[in-house]
Parts: sequence; C-alpha cells; structure tokens
Amino acid sequence: MFDFEIISHWAQVQGKELAYADESSEITFRDLDSITRKIAFLLNEKGIKQGELVATILPPQLGWLCTFALHRLGITTMSKNNLSGFNKEATPDWLISLLPHNQIPQDRTIIFDQAYFDLIKATEEMQALPGYSSPDVIARLFSTSGTTGDVKYIDRTAGQLAEFSTLNASYDFAGTDHIMSLFPYGAGQTYRLALKCLLQGKPYFNCSFPDYRLPKVLSKYPIRTLIGSPAQIAGFLDIQKQTATSLPLIKTVIMGGSVPSKQLVDRILSQLDCRVFNAYGSSEALNIANQEITQSVEGGATLNPEVNLQIVDENDVPLAPLNVGRIRYQRPGMATSYYKNLAASAEFFKSGFFYPGDLAYIDETGKLVLDGRVNEVINLGGVKINPEAVDKIALAQLGVLDCATFASFDETGVEQLAIALVVDGDFNSELFTKAMEAKSPNKPKAYVQVTEIPRNENGKILRHKLRL
Repeated sequence: MFDFEIISHWAQVQGKELAYADESSEITFRDLDSITRKIAFLLNEKGIKQGELVATILPPQLGWLCTFALHRLGITTMSKNNLSGFNKEATPDWLISLLPHNQIPQDRTIIFDQAYFDLIKATEEMQALPGYSSPDVIARLFSTSGTTGDVKYIDRTAGQLAEFSTLNASYDFAGTDHIMSLFPYGAGQTYRLALKCLLQGKPYFNCSFPDYRLPKVLSKYPIRTLIGSPAQIAGFLDIQKQTATSLPLIKTVIMGGSVPSKQLVDRILSQLDCRVFNAYGSSEALNIANQEITQSVEGGATLNPEVNLQIVDENDVPLAPLNVGRIRYQRPGMATSYYKNLAASAEFFKSGFFYPGDLAYIDETGKLVLDGRVNEVINLGGVKINPEAVDKIALAQLGVLDCATFASFDETGVEQLAIALVVDGDFNSELFTKAMEAKSPNKPKAYVQVTEIPRNENGKILRHKLRL
C-alpha cells in the first residue's frame, strides 16, 4: 500500500529541500507536511468521511496540496480540469473548487478562495492522520477517453498505487531528471509523476500558465525533460521564441497523445539542443512503446519490455508481422476494467488484454507502427480512409499549426472528405491545396479554417464535432 506518511518522513529528513515549485511559489517538504495536515484538519472538521468521493477542480498547486491532504485522510480522490459535467458513475460526494458547480450542492462544496487559504494558515495541524484502512480501498479515480472519446474512469486502490508509482513510463526510458509535464494534474501520467517525485524525495515542477511564465520556470529550475502533447509543445515553442529564452538544460522532449509532424520536430531542434521522442500508451496501461524521432518521424516504436502486445484480426486471432490489425496489450499493473461501467469494460478489456482501439502492424525489426484508429476510419462510398494519415500530410505543410480530417456533406448531401485547419501567417491556401492534391492519396474536398481543433480533456481530437 502506498504510504502517504512518507510526507512526514521527508519533512524530518530533508525538511528544507524543495518539494514543489511553479511560476509563483516554492514549497518545501516541511511546508508540504504542515499545509496538508492543516487542510486535512479542516476537511475532517467539515465532515468529509472515508468511503466518500471528493473531486478537486483547482489550479495545479492547490490540487496537489488538497489531493495529498485527502490521501492522508484515506479519502477517495479525483481531479477535474474544468467545470464541465460529471459522469453519473463518478459524481462526487464533495467538491473542492474555485467556483461552484451546478451538480454539487452548496453545502457539499468547499470554495478555495483567499478567505479559505487564510483559514488554512490560521488552523492547527492534524496530528493523527488515519490514511487508508485497507489496501483494497479505492484511493484515486482517473479520467480516460482514448478508446471512444467519451470520458470513462479508472480506479486505483491504495494497494495498487504502490505499484502504479513504480511502473516505467516514457520519461523513465527516455527522460533525465528533473521532469516537467504539461499535461493536467488529473491525467494519470502527471499524477504518477507527482507520486514518483514524492516517493523519491524529489521536487515536482509545474507551471499553471501557457504563457511567458512557462519558459521562466524552465530556466529557473534544473528541468531537463519536458513532456506534453504536440499542441502543447508547439505552444511552448512559440512562447520561448517570443520571450527569447535560452533553455540549455532541456535535453529531452517527449510527446504523446498524437504523432507530431516533422515540421514540429524541426522547430524543436532549431530552438533546443535536445533529443525528441514520441511515446505511445494509454491511461489504462501507461507506457507501451517509445520512438526517438530526433532524426526522423518515420518508422516504428520500440516496445516497452514489460508489455505483451499483439496485433489481431476482427476475431482476435494474432496476425503475422507486416499485417495491419487491432492492437491489444497487457502489462503488470494495468487497469482491468472501467469504474462502474460494465458495458465499456466488456468491450475494451477481454481475456486479460486491453483493446485501445488503435490499428497498427509490427515491422520487420519488431517495432510497432501505428496505422490509425478503428473508430475513426472514414468510409466514403466503400473507400476506407485513415484520417490520421491525411492529418500527417497536412501538418507537414507551411503555416499549418494543427488540423483534423473529418467527413462532411456538400451542398447536394453527398458525403465528402474535409479538413479543419489552424494556421498562422505563413499559410497559403493555394499552395496548401496543391500540396494535398500531390501528396495525399485521399484528397480533401473542403477546407475549413478554425481557431482551434476540438479536443476532449485528455487532448484527443473530437472529429464528430467538426462534421458539417
């Protein structure tokens, strides 16, 4: 069982050492121990009990502090990125937030404003922290949407968190301490990084704002590995260029969520002296494969040695190398079902394997080559199109910052291939159209410029929201 009283241990052993740092504050291990004890005292006084689910919708630092305080009380926790609706199966008993939520009663909501922060500073520290009563108690819920785009939840017990915190992730294979993740705190990989830092007595770095403050944090602290989605890394590069910030300590950039373009990799290498990796995985099973793309975005990814991965046909029969099929995999410590969602569990967890909904093949060297998603294949008059393949070509064109290929209807009601584009001042529509006609085997018939590509909380493209 993960022992959150390791916080008290580090407070005694290295109390003055840094436990957390962001764009505006630093927290030592002694501070972490004291503040979480005070928050725990107030939450206990409020009447929050073991067996209840508490959600936080807070900036990273406050979410980090409140989550550890709840863990020390033995409470089931979850983090949310925004005030959108809660799923029926994961509607919390309590909410800690900056703002009220229409699904949670006022008397079950703790508004974390300046008055509450002042109350924390003035209150006493809770001395006897109960922790979890059993390794089988659910300690944390994570949201995930990689299979369908619909939000589902994975639960981890207090016992499972101990193994979860030690599982190898992408930054264990490719990264160098210290590490900063741009993914939200509620994401499984970021929360696991926070647990890993706590377990090892190392600082957890964060920046709440994707603006000039981000390169400021990266230049102030010895951060050597940066993790994020391609869109997040592209935004960071814009800010770094605008602020003319030199970041010689960053030696590794790891991207996940979608395959980055060669254009983005070239931008990274022009601004940073680093190696670039693309990681493939899921919230359900963490890291599955890694590919260094410093020199080329082409080729396959090396499988995590802890993973048993197979490519299977529609009848779950394993396929020989070079044959495209559905991915399924298993690894120690992976989730085996979704929280209170029997239908989704039965669909995506079978015979000890997780089916992420991705298509791929194994190449001649044993590497994994992704080839789109099962539920995103577009069928136009019997012609099956992988939209990610079209996205990849579009992203390589000058001035294209982000894009998403989707199916739409023309004025006569005939279904056609379209593409939504986020562009900058270098974009030339005539040159782009010519490039797509020359390079893409499936040529979009319609082009739509948008301010942003719709994505869910975990960064996955919501293509159905673009359908016209």
